[in-house]
Amino acid sequence: MGGTSKIWLTFEGRFVLEWTLARFQEAGVSSGVVVAQVGDHAKIAALVASLGLEFAVAAGGAERYLSVQEGLKALSRVTPEDIVLIHDAARCLVSSALIGHVAKAAQEFGAALPVLEVVDTVKTISPEGFVAGTVPRHTLGLAQTPQGFRKSLIEEAYRRWPPDRVPTDDAEVAEQAGIPVRAVAGERHNLKLTRPEDIPWFEALLKGRNA
Repeated sequence: MGGTSKIWLTFEGRFVLEWTLARFQEAGVSSGVVVAQVGDHAKIAALVASLGLEFAVAAGGAERYLSVQEGLKALSRVTPEDIVLIHDAARCLVSSALIGHVAKAAQEFGAALPVLEVVDTVKTISPEGFVAGTVPRHTLGLAQTPQGFRKSLIEEAYRRWPPDRVPTDDAEVAEQAGIPVRAVAGERHNLKLTRPEDIPWFEALLKGRNA
């Protein structure tokens, strides 16, 4: 975003972070942790209080997976058997229904994530820039968040994660530890706000949803 903090972009009069927190509130999640850079903590705390939520604020790490671990440490009000939902704040289009589906699957199986089916043909490309093969797309899925885990499982998975590797998401950490992760159907509109050209799309999708 060219140096702009995505969580403070405004759509329909609400911050991105506010949209995201509101979806979790609708799903019955009233407590948790927002992991963010220290300079945003006071503003986040004020926003959380205005929504009537009991969310702590914790400082993040140099990488996303390190920030997740800091968030887990800050979850003082949950037990090892409770379900933890890990979500990218920039996915402010997530629905409360999807949050509920992931939480339910994580409760049943111990770990779960939403995935989208791959509808395009997938090719492998050689270093020289030529097509090297075709991947059967029925075996593939595009991972989204929130990803849900029994707290004891994801903490143990992170303890076993190789310190010299950077995971792409939390489900990979669980996979590495041999923890089965249940896939549930994701949502096409559960997009991650990433680039300036995404802004008009998010504006269109959020218009009229400010209830």
